Amino acid sequence: MAASLNPVEAAFGNAMRDFKAELKDDDVYNQLSQITTIDQVYDATDEIQKKQAKEGHLRHLSKISPYLDRLEEYAATIEVFLQAKPDILALIWGPIKLLLQWTSVIRASFDAIVDIMAEIGELLPEFKRVISLFDQTVTLQEVMALFFRDILDFYLVALKFFKLSRELFPAVISVLYH
Repeated sequence: MAASLNPVEAAFGNAMRDFKAELKDDDVYNQLSQITTIDQVYDATDEIQKKQAKEGHLRHLSKISPYLDRLEEYAATIEVFLQAKPDILALIWGPIKLLLQWTSVIRASFDAIVDIMAEIGELLPEFKRVISLFDQTVTLQEVMALFFRDILDFYLVALKFFKLSRELFPAVISVLYH
C-alpha cells in the first residue's frame, strides 16, 4: 500500500500539478526545475546587471530585494515541514530567474516585472515573524500552501505574458522592417 500524503503536502503537490498543466510548456517547466536556490537567482541578477552596465542602462534590481528576502524566509519555512523538496523550491526561484532573463532585453518589460516584484515584496509578510508567533501548526502549513498557490498564479500570468511577448516581438519587428 502506497503511503498517503498529508493534506498539506497534497496541497503543494496539487498547486504544482495545476501550475504545470496551465503553463502548457514542458520546455519552460524543465528550465524552471533547474533553478532550486536563491543563489542561482542572485547569479542571474549579477549577470544581468553586468550586461546592463556595459550597455549603459543599468536598472535598479535592488528594488526586488524585499521580494527575494521574503521569499527566502518563506522557502526556509516550508522546507521545515516539506523536508526541502527541490521541485517545490524550483517553482519559487526558477520563475524569477527566467522572467528577469526574458525581460532584460526590453527595458520597459524589465522595469515592469521588477516593479511588480518590488510591490509584491512589500506586501508579503515577514515569514520569520509569523512562524515565531504561530509555530509550525497544521493551520499555518495550510496557509503556506495557499501562499504557494498564489505565488504560482502570479508566475503563471507573468510567464505566459512575457513568453507570448518574446514570441511575438520578432514577428512584429519582421513585419515593420521588411
